[in-house]
Amino acid sequence: MPHLPRLFLVAPLSGDIFPCAEAAVKACDCASILVSETITSGDISRLQSLGLAVIIRDCEPRMVHRLKADGLQLSRSEPVKALRATFKEESLGVFSATSRHIAMEAAEAGADYVAFAQKSQTEGEPLIAWWQSIMEVPVVAYDPVSAAEFDNLAAQHPDFIRPLDAMWESPEMTRTLLSSLHAKLQG
Repeated sequence: MPHLPRLFLVAPLSGDIFPCAEAAVKACDCASILVSETITSGDISRLQSLGLAVIIRDCEPRMVHRLKADGLQLSRSEPVKALRATFKEESLGVFSATSRHIAMEAAEAGADYVAFAQKSQTEGEPLIAWWQSIMEVPVVAYDPVSAAEFDNLAAQHPDFIRPLDAMWESPEMTRTLLSSLHAKLQG
């Protein structure tokens, strides 16, 4: 069976995300949602009830425990090793932009996933294909992906992909964008 990536949703910094998040989980296989530190524990519970793992972006680590979130995404690899001792069940991810070095440090320190800005790479072997050829730690294609771009990205075998940010405009837009992406995922 071919490797099918799951969706990694990235919520906007403001606005009511619930109608679009609900439409997304009905339209496609959504694994998680990355949110800002302004989220409340009630909002986290509501997103978790949709089946989404809620990951907070670059917050004070104790906040993840206090709000009962599922994980923390960092924009640097240094604290991963230290946090691993207190993050037994929670996910630790690292956004490494296009840095192979940061991604490898993060994986070696115990990160549960790394995220690459795959469209920002200017030369060399595609980041995600390179990562998948040498590492077992899951990888997120962090730059938003349209259905038209999916085939090229799918050949690199990402574990997770981020749909277009336009999905947050309305539940109808979410259904439209994710239905076409779902069709591509199903082949």
